[in-house]
Amino acid sequence: MAKIGRNDPCPCGSGKKYKKCCMTKLAATPPDNRAVRAYHWGTDEIRAFSTDQIVQKLRDFGVGFTKERFLKEAHDFYSACDLADHWRNIYPIKAKGFDVDFIWMAAIVLWERLAPDVINSEKLDDMMQDAYKMKDEVATCTLWLEVWEHLKKRFTADMKSIDDAEEVFSGLQCLSNWCQDLEMELGNAARDDSSFYEKRIGYCQEFCRLFPESDSLILHNMKRAIAESYFGLGMIEEGDRSFESLIREFSDSAWGYIGWGDMHYTFRLNDAVPLNYEKARQIYQMAMGKDIEDEEHVVERLTELEKEYQKNKGEPLR
Repeated sequence: MAKIGRNDPCPCGSGKKYKKCCMTKLAATPPDNRAVRAYHWGTDEIRAFSTDQIVQKLRDFGVGFTKERFLKEAHDFYSACDLADHWRNIYPIKAKGFDVDFIWMAAIVLWERLAPDVINSEKLDDMMQDAYKMKDEVATCTLWLEVWEHLKKRFTADMKSIDDAEEVFSGLQCLSNWCQDLEMELGNAARDDSSFYEKRIGYCQEFCRLFPESDSLILHNMKRAIAESYFGLGMIEEGDRSFESLIREFSDSAWGYIGWGDMHYTFRLNDAVPLNYEKARQIYQMAMGKDIEDEEHVVERLTELEKEYQKNKGEPLR
């Protein structure tokens, strides 16, 4: 559209000159109401603005922004989105439509620029998602363990389960699911670097200590991961003790017995652990006759073990 001159006829059709009609009306209109934004904001678009431009726009939308107040608020909230919600509660926000999104996106960008050392949930979420995209399991775990160290600072004594801790993190990832993914990925990384068995033990022990009232399946898997990791380190006696403790605590689950027997048979994690058919069979048989859930999987293990022993030794396992 061609630019309208001050002395041109007003496009509204009034017959007056533009300077005597709609130009004066537009000048008197508050900046945030002059035009309705027709498309969504994006953080990359906002990052192209200078800090002063972002701050001015926030002020135009009604946010009483000062750098000093922002730096204090960055320590009072876990995420930029939480901070933006706080602004909406205390200021007479004038943003409408798509401009509403500018406020929380601006909070994210300003946090990156003004308080980069204060790690917010948005940064932690980016770190989580970046690691999910990595193909190197060691690199993934290294980044995720850094995230875990930051998250631990937010946990409080009254949080007894991982579900309780969801309140201190807002991101794309559910904390409960991510914590389980970290445990499994540490096991994968340990196949390339055995030091990650030690890191897996430390992480799982911390999780169980911090969140003893989490879902029983999560706790079972964490404690099983600890026991397996001892075997991965060649610490057979410690691994056996950990599995013994596991099946005492979760006596109604077949998977403690299966996991333990597997360490002596089909899923040995360290060459220092000898193949021991008899030991594995004794462990599997401990689960039999207890009417436990998934007992059929124990039967499958016993059948496979018997077949393999006879194939390799030429005689049945006695």
